[in-house]
Amino acid sequence: MKNIFKNIIGYEDIKKTLTRLIDVLNNKEKYERLGSTIPHGLFIYGEPGTGKTSFSNAILDNVTNRKKYTIRKTKSDGDFIKYIETTFTDAIKNQPSIILLDDLDKFAKNEKDSYNQEEYVVVQAQLDKIKEKDVFVIATVNNKKILPDSLLRSGRFDIKIRIDDPTEEDSLKIIDYYLNKKKIDNTVNINNISQILVGSSCADLEKVCNQAGLYAGFLNKEKIGMDELVRASLELKYDTNLEDLNKEDKYSLSVAYHEAGHALIGHLLEPGCISFITIAKNDSATNGMTIYHNNEYYYHDIDFMINRIKVLLAGKAATEIIYNKCDTGSGSDISRATEIAGRLIDDYAIYSFNSYVTRTSSNATKQNRDEGISMLLTKYYGEVKALLLSNKELLDAIAITLDKNKIMFEKEIEDIFNKKVEETSIWKSI
Repeated sequence: MKNIFKNIIGYEDIKKTLTRLIDVLNNKEKYERLGSTIPHGLFIYGEPGTGKTSFSNAILDNVTNRKKYTIRKTKSDGDFIKYIETTFTDAIKNQPSIILLDDLDKFAKNEKDSYNQEEYVVVQAQLDKIKEKDVFVIATVNNKKILPDSLLRSGRFDIKIRIDDPTEEDSLKIIDYYLNKKKIDNTVNINNISQILVGSSCADLEKVCNQAGLYAGFLNKEKIGMDELVRASLELKYDTNLEDLNKEDKYSLSVAYHEAGHALIGHLLEPGCISFITIAKNDSATNGMTIYHNNEYYYHDIDFMINRIKVLLAGKAATEIIYNKCDTGSGSDISRATEIAGRLIDDYAIYSFNSYVTRTSSNATKQNRDEGISMLLTKYYGEVKALLLSNKELLDAIAITLDKNKIMFEKEIEDIFNKKVEETSIWKSI
């Protein structure tokens, strides 16, 4: 069978499912001979830019011997409703046929009362009309929560597929795919770019690669370099402008120590958990960022959760060790650490059973919970400070490098650790 989804990178499980569906639609007789009922609808949902329409168009392109229709909200309300009805009527007349309802959640104007919107009532009625007909319907949706439950029940859309943002592995393939179409120099590290853009949609990955080319062109460069890709990535994902880092900032080194604290403790407790660190300001006006790898065991292993608390507290601890003053940039870190500590107490009773809060809990129980959170954070903060002090040379090396380069990736942090190990080994051998 030909490669139906050759222009869509990754999503192999979804491709397999849709390839089988295309075979069903093209060869329904062999399935009917087995006594199987041919499905009438496919519902594809997920965040914007994840490739829902691309998958749908690939199906339309590869379904043979079916009249094809596409419905998008391009008309005023009254005319649009008539257009929906006319299209379904025509599809029934010309069966076998296939209809794409593209961006179904945009068919109605008022999302607050979408359950009663006439557009959805009409679509539901039309879906009921084709139950005994050879008409297949595909619907793409960004926000399925605004749609009536009755519209989504089995019998109307028998197959439902969620398309998430690409995995880290798929992101790497997608970035490589788009950059292969462009001229890039030997400074480009696709792995590092993928680390910045983890969790981005396919559309955003394409946009970054294109934007980097525009930056390079403005600088009259013959090839796209790493600087342009990093700039485009940070601007798109975090609303960060690396050009601002060229300005003098007397606080840049203290911010670097804060982020270096996160990176050092992260690497000590869970090597490879840090994607990158930067002292660039982001869209929340935070001076610097530390971005973590997603860990599939995070919500299933208490040790991972405790380690994350320690990593969050490490920025505050590092700043206070070096400058002997309170870190005013650690508010969000403390808030997130407190949230995780609360989860440990609420969900896993890590502190004690008399701190588990319910709706009917007494004030004493609530006070026990607060004391438990405080105890955990104080305990872990002390452990983090001790770790930082015993590894201060590594802390200094990371902070100074970060202050100079403005951004550091996992590999660069690992190289500093490896260099320290080598120096220690040489010293011990003398």
